[in-house]
Amino acid sequence: MSIVSGIDSTVLILGAGIAIAICIAAGLVAKKIRNRARDNLHKMALDPLQTSHSVKEIPADTHEISSDQDRDFSSAPLRKEIDCLQDKVDITQSLVALAEKYSLDEITIATSDGLLLASSLKAPSADNIARYCKMYTINSRPWPPGTMLFGVEHKGSFLVVIAKTKDPLLQEPDPELVYKTKDILNWWI
Repeated sequence: MSIVSGIDSTVLILGAGIAIAICIAAGLVAKKIRNRARDNLHKMALDPLQTSHSVKEIPADTHEISSDQDRDFSSAPLRKEIDCLQDKVDITQSLVALAEKYSLDEITIATSDGLLLASSLKAPSADNIARYCKMYTINSRPWPPGTMLFGVEHKGSFLVVIAKTKDPLLQEPDPELVYKTKDILNWWI
């Protein structure tokens, strides 16, 4: 039986079925791409080879640098020999010890969407935590002066670490600070 000038109804039904299948496949592919992008956001971690955006231009002729000028290039705070895990009663005490070890004013760990997990402060500002987490997840650089933001993955969750320091130029964390933060998370959570 012919419905439209010579086209059989079976061919029309088959064509409609193929068109629906193509639309479903395109929707699944688009969903997979969105999920992959979201998963990549949650898998962000500190790149130890990443160069700080606050690196100053190094003079071309390094023979003229005096020993006094040489000392000015190391702006990272000195690490103190402090155990951040033993004899601590909770994660807050461990973060206080970590802040002291790396000469930080404070260190806070939050979820990627800005919810406080732990902090070296007794009452950190929820607004600041949410703002810094958003800055980190959208990679809004440069960070505010004296603020280091870095991500760590812990038990399948992506966390943002906010560290405040007295040095306004210091914005990239010491890799050891990242490892110690992970140790604290593994110890307590």
